[in-house]
Amino acid sequence: MTSRFEPTRAWRTGLVATVGALVLSACAWGYPADPGRRPRGGSAPAAYVDETVAAWGAAAADPAAEGIYRRRCGQCHEPFDPGHASAAEWPMFVARYGPRAGLFGAERARVLAWLQASAGR
Repeated sequence: MTSRFEPTRAWRTGLVATVGALVLSACAWGYPADPGRRPRGGSAPAAYVDETVAAWGAAAADPAAEGIYRRRCGQCHEPFDPGHASAAEWPMFVARYGPRAGLFGAERARVLAWLQASAGR
């Protein structure tokens, strides 16, 4: 018995493209919603920065925060040296990329405080 439907080359190409797009979209990673405060507009709100600035004194000597930073941020790229950005720039980077790395709440504030305290060294 012969099949009445014979796919054309264009149909097969379209099918391959569609399946490829579905596979890639399934593999595309996202990041969870921030259960805490999530800065919008590319910069951290003043309250978020103020809480972080209050922790600066202890942050410079916080090896645990450095470990969290290296482990979380190292999932996607080689972690940047804290001197890569100024203390004023780190809140923007942490607000933007922290959720992708799974940094939320107190853990994110701790890492940000360490980055800012170590930025000037």
